[in-house]
Amino acid sequence: MEWSAPMKIFTYWFIAMVIGLVFFRKETFSFNTTFDLRRKVLLGTSLLIVAFNAFVYTNSTFDGGRSLDIASVIIFTVGNGIAETYLFYFFFVMGEKFSQKLSSDSWQLIPKQTEFITAILFFMIYSGFIHGLFWLDLLPEHVNQASSLKPLFMPTQILIATSWALSFFWYRDLPSVFVLHGLVDLTMILNVKFSLFG
Repeated sequence: MEWSAPMKIFTYWFIAMVIGLVFFRKETFSFNTTFDLRRKVLLGTSLLIVAFNAFVYTNSTFDGGRSLDIASVIIFTVGNGIAETYLFYFFFVMGEKFSQKLSSDSWQLIPKQTEFITAILFFMIYSGFIHGLFWLDLLPEHVNQASSLKPLFMPTQILIATSWALSFFWYRDLPSVFVLHGLVDLTMILNVKFSLFG
């Protein structure tokens, strides 16, 4: 029996939620209330990047004549915004642990200052794999190859990933990234217009 695209998505979310709630209960339910200038600038910049992404994405995609499914919009925005953020954070933390091991006094293979770079590398590799091998296979055709803004798509994604990684690294801030990721997913589903129930 072949799994439908919605079943694959719901299974992916279930696995992600289990990982998140097992490993990241503290970060999920205890919001870091430190709002120094650096964090305010980071959150403001993150919102600007998400807004710019919405502009680029809206002008680089098409919906193929599909109608908007409001239930799918709500469920996807919230579900993927939370579930996939857990997996991004999981791989980010794996990168941190890997870097700490390689930079430990017993190994001394890399400088201790490379922790963030290693962590964001793990995060970006996972993000690339999941979007290239999972989402592109499940979503209907939607990229406008002729769009003049298409070359800005990948640099914008890198900016998004970097801003989220800094929120993880500096503040262990999952809730803010849940919201930012939800806004990115809202942009995507409003433009692609796919259904989780069809």
